[in-house]
Formats: sequence, structure tokens, C-alpha cells
Amino acid sequence: MKRVFSPAIAVMGIFAFATVGAQTVAEKIEQAVTPLPDDLKAGATVYDYNEDGVREILRQGTNHVECKPRDERGFTLCFPVSTAARRDFAAALEADGLEGEELQAAVASAEDAGTIEPTPMGSILYRLYEEDDRIRLLWVVLLPNAKAEDLGMSIESQRDPSLAGMGRPWMMREGTPSAHLMIPINGTNLSNQGDDVEPLDTKAITDPVVQATLPLPADLRDGAGVIRYDDNGNREVLRAGTNMMECQVRDENSGFTRCYHKNLGAESDMRARLSAEGKTVEEISAAINEARADGTLTPAPFGSLAYRLYEEEDRLKLLWVMRLPNAMSTDLGMSVASQRDPSLEGEGLPWMMREGTPGAHLMIPINGTELSNQD
Repeated sequence: MKRVFSPAIAVMGIFAFATVGAQTVAEKIEQAVTPLPDDLKAGATVYDYNEDGVREILRQGTNHVECKPRDERGFTLCFPVSTAARRDFAAALEADGLEGEELQAAVASAEDAGTIEPTPMGSILYRLYEEDDRIRLLWVVLLPNAKAEDLGMSIESQRDPSLAGMGRPWMMREGTPSAHLMIPINGTNLSNQGDDVEPLDTKAITDPVVQATLPLPADLRDGAGVIRYDDNGNREVLRAGTNMMECQVRDENSGFTRCYHKNLGAESDMRARLSAEGKTVEEISAAINEARADGTLTPAPFGSLAYRLYEEEDRLKLLWVMRLPNAMSTDLGMSVASQRDPSLEGEGLPWMMREGTPGAHLMIPINGTELSNQD
């Protein structure tokens, strides 16, 4: 059977798409939607390509995602419907004999000419693999041409921790058209299984700098700036940073420890000052939005990460948040079904909140680590 190539799929080095075995259509459909969150499975389109690179529909869906059955390399993949025309275009080219860099160049040329639409920034791919030599359940957010420095991301591979069931997200191929954030999904029955992790007693940590940087991936901690605010909302620098990250010590009122890109420092200062003046959460939000609108504050870049730690079991303990201002789940292929309760059990999946608003974001609960909610 001929192979089918898509630039989005090249993100993960996946080039083959032959269906496996003598499954019935119903079995292929059931298997194909496995990587998705539950709320998207029933409405997903399921399709495959024939040897001529022509799409064949196994089930016409009703929502904004579509899936292919397991291929000959063992991968099951799901995508946003918004990228379907692009994948179909690539499949037809490969059926005509194009492959590798030649095919990638042809797709890029078609995009430049307006023949096909570019992949929407922030589109999510879902991948399932069913052996232990790779990450089993992996979600990937496409961030074409983005750089880790700009988005506050780590580029240190988490492959080995992910195989042990405790990987954190990391960026690959930064600064290229195939730049993306790898999100290993820990803690589910589809995930890599690891040994139970001993929870870290974070309350026993007395060094405020060490405590403040805990939400970050390990490679960003030593270089992060650390600050706190006094009762009047004045900034106090505990450690000047050497990288792009800034962290605040634990807020004793909320219990949150937060880290974010240092370009949001002015916004953080404004929040602290308004809070010290007694403004409500709603008033502070309105003032921040106004300042962003008039250019006084620079908004966070699309796709940037913020990091949060909480140290009790009644909330998500380790939560990373990707900012996706004004994005819609239907464009990016995301779920909007809350995963709060599963996250408290140590098995939550990412989900979008506040879609279509300036505050739209992807909630990424981090399961399986020494800082996470325990099952």
C-alpha cells in the first residue's frame, strides 16, 4: 500500500498509514477514536486513504475531530477537521510518487500559493501507541516557527520520564515550521505505567527561592527570577533571573505558587498594586484588559505557558496553562469538557477553557510526578 505524508504528522516522524489486520469497520472505528477524550469520541469522523491517496470515510462524524485507524507502525492518530484538506492534498501527492523533502517542499509551496490553508497555530494532534518502547498516549500542540524562549517552554526531552509514567511537556523543533509542544499524558489506563512516585513534601521546603521555582520543568528552575510583593503591592526581588522565567513565592492567601514569562512582569506588578488597593478580582481583570487594549501592557504571546503549583488535594496541584487568546476549540481540535475531577484523581486530560475570549487557554494537568495529585 502506498504511504501518505502530511507535514503535521511529520512532527512525530510518522509516515505510514496502512490499516492493520482483518478488523471489521466497526472495530476499526472503535479503535481509531481511542486517543481522544471521551466527549469527542462518539462524534469523530473516521477515515483512511486508499492506494490512490483518496480519502475513504469509515464513519462520517458530527464534531471537529477525525481519526485514522492504527497504521503499520502501530500509531493511531486523530486530528482537527480544520486540517483535513491539507492532509488530503499531501496524500494525493504521495500517491503520485512524491515523498520526503520533495513532498514537504510541494506542500509548503501550495501553502505559499494559497492552494491549501496553513495549519492553525495551536492545533492539537492525538497519538496512541500500544507498546512500552515509546510514549503511549501523546498529545501534540503545533506551534509553527515558535521559539521556546518566547513561549516560556523547556526544550529538554522528557522521553525517558514519560516512559516511566511521569513526563512533563517539552518543545521540539523550535523555530521551524514543525515546532510543537509534546504533551505526554500520564496516569490513564492508556498511558505508560510507572512505579508509584513518592510525593514531595513541599511544605517542608523553607528556602523561598527553591519553593517558588517548583512549578517549572527542572531545566528552567536555576535560571528563573524569583520575586514577592509586600502588603502595598511593591515588588521585592529575591533572585535576579538569567533565563526568560519569573516565579512568585507562594501566595499565602490563595495557596498558589506561579511562574510565567518575565515579559508578564509588568502585568504581575499591576495586579499586585490593584489588589493592595482593595480592588476586586473583576475590577482587576477589567483594568488589565483595558491596559492590554491600549498598549500599556503587552499581552502574553499565543501559545505561551504559565505554571502553577498548589499544595493541597482539593485542587489541581501541578497545572500548566497554555494561553490561546480568542481561539476556538472547533478550529484547534480541542475538548472543552472539564477534567477537574479526573485530575484530582491523578488522571486528568488537557481541556480548553474560555474559548473565543481573550482569556482562552488550554489547561494541562501534570499527572504522575512528585508534585501531582495522587490517585
